[in-house]
Amino acid sequence: MSTSGLRQRRAGLTGFVENLDGFSKVAENVQEEKKSTAGIISLVSFIVIFVLVFSEVRAHFFGKKQYDYRFSVDTDLHERPPLKMDFVVATPCNALSVASTNDAIDDQKDVEGITKSPSRFEFTDEEQLYWTILRHAHARMHAEGMRGLEDLEYVEDDVEEKLSHLADEKQEEESEKIQKETEERRKKGDGGGEIVFMVASGMGMFQMVATNTKDEGSACRIHGRIPVRKGKTEKFLVALSSSIFHKHDETQHRNISHRIEQFNFGPRVTGLVSPLAGAEQISESGHDVYRYFLKVVPTKIYHGMFDRYTMAYQYSVTFMKKSADSSYSDGGIYIEYEFSATVIEIRERIQTFFQLLIRLCAIAGGVFATSQIINSLIQSALCLVGSKSIAASAPTSPQYTEEDKQRFLNSTNILVH
Repeated sequence: MSTSGLRQRRAGLTGFVENLDGFSKVAENVQEEKKSTAGIISLVSFIVIFVLVFSEVRAHFFGKKQYDYRFSVDTDLHERPPLKMDFVVATPCNALSVASTNDAIDDQKDVEGITKSPSRFEFTDEEQLYWTILRHAHARMHAEGMRGLEDLEYVEDDVEEKLSHLADEKQEEESEKIQKETEERRKKGDGGGEIVFMVASGMGMFQMVATNTKDEGSACRIHGRIPVRKGKTEKFLVALSSSIFHKHDETQHRNISHRIEQFNFGPRVTGLVSPLAGAEQISESGHDVYRYFLKVVPTKIYHGMFDRYTMAYQYSVTFMKKSADSSYSDGGIYIEYEFSATVIEIRERIQTFFQLLIRLCAIAGGVFATSQIINSLIQSALCLVGSKSIAASAPTSPQYTEEDKQRFLNSTNILVH
């Protein structure tokens, strides 16, 4: 039977796939001898791969978080974030006037109010301990300057809560003491009085309240919460009452020295130390003027899925102190704050497990490819050095021709390779 008419069988799918193999092939009978230099390079490569893979895995699961920052325009200008404050002034409450240019405090439905409560400026032992922790965090924060969200200063969650609780206890003790003194004065026929007055100035309409004309404690705790407005510069003032409303008494304790335990906008982030928390100013004359200029930046901290975020308000502080001209000058604390028109959006930089695998493969492949190049360069250098040394030791006798020398060199080159 003639085979000329036979058709060739198709290779099928397996043959088609095999034809796609583009990798170079090496014959089985061609083998390269193992060398000590290649072994050393391989060992170093394995160590480098292990160290890099370990550090990458450790950074993925236990490393420091990274954040991406983006600026955008703040369009929520009608929002009224709360301002929470808690600080102590070394002056009786009846000698202090509290004022604000923020007309939002007139809306009693949305405000808890700012309260003046008699207290003591001196620390208890327990209070001194927590204040020292807050004070050190405040000092570190101002020493290091501007930092990212991952480098902000935090303290234990209960530090500010403990300080607030201890301040409440001290306030209650002082109130009981004042109540007893008031009852004793009433028995003696000296009951005192209470006045409420309004004062207008160039800063706006101030609501100023003075309580009893008699001293109320050795210090005054000013604490509470009020809503504030965006898009406009506002001022908060704590000042020694002018002698036009109070008869000047040389023995009356009037000192504007103060400590700030809390001063933050919006919801409080647990443990986060605000720039004014831990601030302490001691006035030697008692009648100095302290000015704090705050630049508040709304911040959206995104977390989780579906673009959920927490609204926070970071701020920077510029401080200025003006010494009193005379002992009759009234000291004060001016806190001026302004909201920025931009909002910072912060998102955590998350690396998925698939991205981690890609990075690990890139590390292993990159180190392996680099080691191959280094090994090739070293082997080529060794061959070149070996060829030169053999050529130098080649026979030079006259009975050998140039053709014999060339054959000798070729044979030695084959042995080297």
